[in-house]
Amino acid sequence: AAVASPGSGLRYLPPINPAQKRQRSRSATAGAFATTRRQPRAAVACRRPHRVEAAAAARDSGGSGDSSHCSGGVRSRKRLAVFVSGGGSNFRSIHEATAAGGKASSGDVVALVTDKPGCGGAEYARRSGIPVVLFPRSKSAPEGVPTAQLLNALRDLRVDFVLLAAYLKLIPSELVQAYPRSVLNIHPSLLPAFGGKGYYGLKVHKAVIASGARYSGPTVHFVDEQFDTGRTLAQRVVPVLADDTPEQLAARVLHEEHHVYVEAVAALCEDRIVWREDGVPLIRTQTNPDAYA
Repeated sequence: AAVASPGSGLRYLPPINPAQKRQRSRSATAGAFATTRRQPRAAVACRRPHRVEAAAAARDSGGSGDSSHCSGGVRSRKRLAVFVSGGGSNFRSIHEATAAGGKASSGDVVALVTDKPGCGGAEYARRSGIPVVLFPRSKSAPEGVPTAQLLNALRDLRVDFVLLAAYLKLIPSELVQAYPRSVLNIHPSLLPAFGGKGYYGLKVHKAVIASGARYSGPTVHFVDEQFDTGRTLAQRVVPVLADDTPEQLAARVLHEEHHVYVEAVAALCEDRIVWREDGVPLIRTQTNPDAYA
C-alpha cells in the first residue's frame, strides 16, 4: 500500500515491475516516488582520521591526534538530489562515487528528478532503489509535479544539495532561491564560451569545432536563474584535434566530466568550497587547507 510522505504531498509507491514497463506512462501517479528498501543513511560511523586529518584534530583538541574528528563519533553525510534528462552517465558516476570508499563517500543520492520518466537516468535510479520524481508538470507529462510540490518533496527528503547532470529544463527561480550556493551544473564546454540556451549535447561540440577553437572541456558551475551563467567552480581542458568529429570530441569531454564533477561534488559534501570576497568559489585541497585545486 502507498504511504503518505509527510509535508510533501507526494506518495511513495513500490518500484515498477519490469513486466509493467509498457504500462508505466499510464499508471504513473502524480509526483510518485519509487519506494526503496534501503533508505539512505543520514550519518556513517566515523573512521580514525588519516594522517593529515589526525594532525589537524590534535591541534584543535590539544590531544595526540587519536581523537575522532567527528562530533559524537559520527560524521554528517550530505544528501543529494540529481536532475537528469537523458542517459545519466554523470549521475551514475556520482552515485557510484558515493559508495563506501568512493571519492564522494561523504554524500548520499536520495532522489532523482527528471522531465523524462523513461530516460536512462531514471531507469538506473529505479534499478538502484533511488526515488524518482517527474518534474515539471506539462502537457506531455501531466503526472509531473509543480514547483511548490517539488520543493516540499526535497525538504521532506532533507536534501542539502541539488546537482544538475544534463537536465535540459531551466531551473525555476524558487528552487535557486531555496538552495543558495547549493545547486551545481556541469556543461560540456569551457564557459562562458558556447553556453546558454540551445547549447547542449552535440550542438556544443559542433559549435566548438566550427569556431576553430583549439581547446574545449567541461565546466562545473553554480546555478543561477539563467542558463550557464553561474559562477565557475571547476574546469578540465581537452584539446580539439584537427580532424575531430563532434562525436569524438564529445566522448573525450564526457570522460573528463565524470572525473571533474565527482571531484566537485566531493568538495561540496566535505565543506571544502570557500568563496572569495569577489564572489568566486574555490576548492580547498584535501591535504592542505591553505591550498586550492
